[in-house]
Amino acid sequence: MVIVETQREKEIFLEKWNNNESVIIPIWEDLERHPMNNSLSFLYVYTANNDYILPYNHNDCERVQIDLSESEQPKWIWNKKGFLQTNIDIKNLKDVHTSLFFQTNQTYDLNLKLEGLTTFYYRLGMRDGLGKSIPIMKFGEVLRGIVGDWVLNTTNDWIDNTMIPILSDIERLGITVDTGKFFDRWPDSSKHIKGGKIFTEYNPYTITSRPSNRHGGINFSALNKKDGSRESFIPKEGNIFLQMDYDAYHVRIIGKLVKYQLPDTSVHQWLGDQYGCDYNEGKGRTFRILYGGVSEEDKRIPFFEEVDRFIQELGRDSVSKGWVQTPKGRKISISWIENPNPQKIFNYLLQASETEFNIEVMKKLKEESLPLPILYTYDSFLFEYPIDGGTEVAKGIKSVLQSFGFPIKASWGMDYSKV
Repeated sequence: MVIVETQREKEIFLEKWNNNESVIIPIWEDLERHPMNNSLSFLYVYTANNDYILPYNHNDCERVQIDLSESEQPKWIWNKKGFLQTNIDIKNLKDVHTSLFFQTNQTYDLNLKLEGLTTFYYRLGMRDGLGKSIPIMKFGEVLRGIVGDWVLNTTNDWIDNTMIPILSDIERLGITVDTGKFFDRWPDSSKHIKGGKIFTEYNPYTITSRPSNRHGGINFSALNKKDGSRESFIPKEGNIFLQMDYDAYHVRIIGKLVKYQLPDTSVHQWLGDQYGCDYNEGKGRTFRILYGGVSEEDKRIPFFEEVDRFIQELGRDSVSKGWVQTPKGRKISISWIENPNPQKIFNYLLQASETEFNIEVMKKLKEESLPLPILYTYDSFLFEYPIDGGTEVAKGIKSVLQSFGFPIKASWGMDYSKV
């Protein structure tokens, strides 16, 4: 194992790096902090049957100055989403976690693998800066064994090249907090605040790739309007929160999947009229049908007759093939779904389709140089918007969000509980 510090060591390393596939594990100063609230300690690089340490900020050695951007060979990296938030340019990055997950349907906890190394230092009370304080060669010995356990031969290009970069871009934006209210609600999360912001962390490693969003003890996907926790999150000075939500999103996605033309007006009201009840009662009945199954009575409504036909055909086809295919061509193995009856297979496809539409629409926002949301939650997108910014950009955002045929409704306010 070589710690790359001298000019000669850099030359030897770069020759192997530029001409060979490599595996990279970034080690951060604090193994618990978000990449945007952290500093890179070093990169562990395994290439051409040799391993190297590229130090950036570690007590054992001097910072390396080295250009990693020239190699055209594939580079497997642990936590591509977090690494993209550094200023280090590496081409052809493939995500280790994505490869391992698509082989096993299980996540790989790198920090758990490092526990044995860090336990002694935790006992000493050195909770901060472990990645900087633990001897770099100790890390190297453990990381060599970890890389040896990985079989990196499967990936998903859409997740690697579209989903992960978009989620990384959103994470780096952060959300401003009212520190007084925030610390009252989450007193143990002070270390996760930087510059008055908390940073989100999306986890796309679920069967459907629908991301959860947790960091620093906060579940951003389940913040409650009623318990006051949303009041902690505020727009930066001179801005308001602008939230755009899809209306009847899952019902409209189902319409696309089954190729049924739904009305441009309120879908829930349209279905409520067919049930013979009001909007709220109709909405509840619709969700019971879509997630619980279509009854014979429900089939009297043409839309649900088409939905039931689609569900039954999807179930038979998916069990026969051994997988269900999403609109972007991802294959979800039936073996990953417990008790894969047609209704459950359909629900997994629905969540996967929702995720793909959302990521694609945010990709389109980026391509058109429009703002990305600072928080994305299933059918909802939260933006910071300048108070004096006029309406043109907002109209552009709305146009893009609706470009796949899903209408949105907008709300705004001065904290997250008001939208």
